Amino acid sequence: MNIIIAEAAYDDLDHIYAWVAKDGGTAADAVVNRILVSTKRLGNFPHIGHSGKTAETYEWIVPGLPYVVVYKLQPAYNVVIVVAFFHCARDR
Repeated sequence: MNIIIAEAAYDDLDHIYAWVAKDGGTAADAVVNRILVSTKRLGNFPHIGHSGKTAETYEWIVPGLPYVVVYKLQPAYNVVIVVAFFHCARDR
């Protein structure tokens, strides 16, 4: 399946980057890169996550990081749409 990352999810990545960059830009680059590389797995394994808190969404925790990828499946279009990225401790 193809991966589409919604604009709001890119905004989430910007916020994650800014937060982690407080401790160092190199770490922020590594965290965002790891999130994006891990998100690509959803193309091959779209059911890797569990049912999300919002109807018709799935959630998957990025391995080794405290971040959740929230996504929707559109199998008719062969697409995974990433709608958000959250820190696990964040109150949604």
